[in-house]
Amino acid sequence: MTKKRTKVLYYMAENPFWSKAGNLTRCLQMLQYFQSRSADLDVSFVSSINWNKDDEERFRETFTSINLLIEPFKSSKSNRIKYFLTDKLPWMLKRLFTNPRVNRVSPSFKSRFQKIVKDHGFDHLVISYVEFGELVVGLENVNKIVDTHDFFTLQKIQKSEGKKVNNVQHIFAEEMELLKSFDEIWTYSIEEQYIFNQFTEQYVDLIPLSFPKPIRNRDHSDYDLVYVASDNPHNLKSISWFIQEVLPKIKGTKVHVFGKICRAIPDCEQIVKHGLVDDLDAVYKRSKVAICPMLTGTGIKVKVLEALSYGIPVVTTRRGVDGLMNKINNGCIWVDSPEDFAAEIRALLQDKTHYDKVSIEATQFFDSFYLQENEWKMFDRKFIN
Repeated sequence: MTKKRTKVLYYMAENPFWSKAGNLTRCLQMLQYFQSRSADLDVSFVSSINWNKDDEERFRETFTSINLLIEPFKSSKSNRIKYFLTDKLPWMLKRLFTNPRVNRVSPSFKSRFQKIVKDHGFDHLVISYVEFGELVVGLENVNKIVDTHDFFTLQKIQKSEGKKVNNVQHIFAEEMELLKSFDEIWTYSIEEQYIFNQFTEQYVDLIPLSFPKPIRNRDHSDYDLVYVASDNPHNLKSISWFIQEVLPKIKGTKVHVFGKICRAIPDCEQIVKHGLVDDLDAVYKRSKVAICPMLTGTGIKVKVLEALSYGIPVVTTRRGVDGLMNKINNGCIWVDSPEDFAAEIRALLQDKTHYDKVSIEATQFFDSFYLQENEWKMFDRKFIN
């Protein structure tokens, strides 16, 4: 007799192949887990934006056991009158009368999504981001999980860049109300776990970002200093501060930069721009020290964890250690002044005893909390056992 597989719907709005941003790293990790458990799990991946035919084909070739369903935010415009009456008008009225500040789900999109759920009879729904919490409102007989990725209210405040954010209390209240629509709330930040626990009555689980344990054979270091980042506003502000305030204090040291951030960095004798690369494993194996000069931003920084997994010390700021299980003896050295930032870089590059100590702390910290095999055991307990 064939064993009945547990049915799971996993929703991420963006195409996971669209970029190498941290949120999509998490998505790909989840998909890899679901692919590896195809004997026990019948998984459908629902997504909405940034898709093309090549990426659809790539997805189906990569995740052969996962059913890909692309459901756009907006319904078809082939019949303009129908689109206006069933999609645009209801969404306009909803925004007029309820003024949502967090919710990104139109009545039409919610209806189409919930039809997918009811037609397939899923046991579990995993929804990425609280902004899509409205998708599960009213659904019964299914375990509803939100993978928060971030604390929306704080992110909204930080994106304001010092300007006053109107009605912060209403944004926070709406976020908490949407979180209450779920049976489980996932976060990978220890600070966010505390906040969500205090203001909702739902089960809040700490599901850290995880990575496979890499082969740590760094016999040589071609890159004394490495910076890996996308070109989001937080990173743009951070690298600008580093170039203006820190770089002049470490003359003679070259910074090797990888990722989309290269497009926004001015030419500079001390900076080597490599752009996007397919294999960061090869980069980290050739790197000695990583930097993460974050001034703003919320949640765990994926590139910090990636560097630590290889035993690479990270010089960062207070924001760079947000969300980590502990803030000291973890492979990160965090300081907030340009002078101290430069001094810590010099110390790691020049003092082998100090470097080896911090490197060992990095691998021990990573292996204690962020190994993929431990996370997958946790997922097994949730979805299979």
